[in-house]
Amino acid sequence: MNCQEFEIALHPYVDGELPVGEMMAAEAHAAECRRCHALARREREFRQLLRRQPREAAPEALRASIRARLRREARRRVVRPMIVVPALSAVAAVLLAVTLLPALRPAKSLIGELVDKHIAYAQLERPAELSSSDPAEIAQWFAARASLRVIVPDYSPAGIRLVGARIADADERKAAYLLYEKGHTLLSVFMLRSEAAPAGRQVAFRGHDYVTAERKGYRTIAWTDGQTLFGLVSSLDYDALLECADRLRTERARQTRL
Repeated sequence: MNCQEFEIALHPYVDGELPVGEMMAAEAHAAECRRCHALARREREFRQLLRRQPREAAPEALRASIRARLRREARRRVVRPMIVVPALSAVAAVLLAVTLLPALRPAKSLIGELVDKHIAYAQLERPAELSSSDPAEIAQWFAARASLRVIVPDYSPAGIRLVGARIADADERKAAYLLYEKGHTLLSVFMLRSEAAPAGRQVAFRGHDYVTAERKGYRTIAWTDGQTLFGLVSSLDYDALLECADRLRTERARQTRL
């Protein structure tokens, strides 16, 4: 196995999903190649960071609704004990599941997953696999590395500098990740094929619809175009994020016409 083959197999290798023969070949290569060994180490560190991210508890409104229903069922039990007991047991089981949250973690929204990745990448010493401020170089890297056609917008007129890129996983699919920074503030741009509609507050900007949401102190802008979902995550204000989203849509439309 050479370096290029190792990079292609990196994610299933780190996750232990390669066939035995390929796993042994990857292990042997990583033992001899310092660069690939470091690449695998950083990927494992990233996964550990994701596992340590805060987990969201059930909303208080849901808890209150279940408690109210329990009280109603308890009152009915006095009148119709044989009928109400099964229903009360079912409600109690739901309350138990809610009480155990976040230990029994519900499926997270896709936007929540992107926020987790933004937080985790920000804590890495080298969050970008490819460090570059050249949009063309990054677009070519995605095409050669993962056969992904990625639009890399230039936000430099707004003082937002392109830092680099990496291949991420989101919604159990391969995603393109672009990293920008404005001063000490990071902006993550994700692109992936997904049929999941982003959840949040609908807003309109320059004739296009977007979904906004706040997760763990970060602002997000998301939208779908065809079968591609675009997500921006940052602590930048919504005006700046909407401008970035509009610039990305404009550049995508321009390249589609070429």
